[in-house]
Amino acid sequence: MTTLVTGAAGFVGRHVVDELLAQGVLVRALVRRENQAEDLRQRGIDVVVGDICDPEIVRKAIQGSEVIHHCAAAVGPQYSKKQLYAVNLEGVRHVLAALRQAGQGRLVLLSSINVLGMRNLDPAVEDLPCRYSGDPAADVKIEAENAALEEHGSHGVDVVILRPGLITGAGDPHIPKLVSTLERGKFAFLGSRDNVVPLVDVRDVARAMVLAANTPAANGRIYHLADGSRTTIGQLVDRLTTLAGCGPAHKTLPYFIPYSACLLFETLSRLGLRRKPAPINRASLRFLGTSRFVDISRARQELHYAPQFVFPEGINEMFQWIRKHHVDKVKLSGAHG
Repeated sequence: MTTLVTGAAGFVGRHVVDELLAQGVLVRALVRRENQAEDLRQRGIDVVVGDICDPEIVRKAIQGSEVIHHCAAAVGPQYSKKQLYAVNLEGVRHVLAALRQAGQGRLVLLSSINVLGMRNLDPAVEDLPCRYSGDPAADVKIEAENAALEEHGSHGVDVVILRPGLITGAGDPHIPKLVSTLERGKFAFLGSRDNVVPLVDVRDVARAMVLAANTPAANGRIYHLADGSRTTIGQLVDRLTTLAGCGPAHKTLPYFIPYSACLLFETLSRLGLRRKPAPINRASLRFLGTSRFVDISRARQELHYAPQFVFPEGINEMFQWIRKHHVDKVKLSGAHG
């Protein structure tokens, strides 16, 4: 059985490839650039180089694949709304069209808990309606989910949707930035240090994707992924400051202050008066200013998902990775010795 991983050189995709190879699965990888292919080829992986936005490339990659782990996505503030929709929505549509044409294959679609909107959630369960938040990176995932479910309902395409919380681990771009902010004494809690943060280790996400591929009854289902803990932003920050050897964070801002600033920066950007990335955006507001406990009961029961890296274990390991790889980019007090 051939399993395709799109975005195989990315943060999640790399770990999915590792998990599949560890289980002896025959892997094909879709990567965007030739310089991302060599390491994969050296591991015995069949590599297709091309853009997820090219339907011909997608059809070529999917041909003969029984499972498609769709991890390819445009991620980060450097992408415009137009670019996000071109990659993260049209890319999914190309995969769905290729699957329909092939007449076989299961799509394991990596989505996000962020489709539930900018709100407090306790618990965040799969039956809650999606809610647009004005954050294009989150809103486009709602559209991608809708496209997948419509294809499943109309044409019988085999689809499983996974919604992880905040994915952490080796290669995560977000926690190193948080550590840097803490080191510089620039961090402030938004509203409360008791907001629950839905953490999940990237290795647990990769295992869950493989479980979803191998569970026949998962067809047409949505699953939430997290580590199952009620870790708060305060506990996460305290752990990071201890590991980094910097002073504790005490400052708390009322939520309306950064929210108002976010609206101002969005208005300036729309008017063309600001071109640099805003210091505060809706993704940051959601991460720091909302409390979200993710219920993973359905994944536990139906996929037999059992997170192996529960806070603080995964964060401890991740910090060692940060210390090894980001010494030049992030000043860490504990980086020596």
